[in-house]
Amino acid sequence: MRRDPIHQFLRDPDNKAKLFMGITGAMIITTFLVVIGTIILILILVGII
Repeated sequence: MRRDPIHQFLRDPDNKAKLFMGITGAMIITTFLVVIGTIILILILVGII
């Protein structure tokens, strides 16, 4: 029977917390990038940039 490395990694609460913080940070950065891109697109379409 093969061991699941992801299950073994998530068994430790510290690793779960690190993974959660990484995913949360990535979601926040992605949100800001989408907002900035949308604002730049609107400014280009309006003709300000």
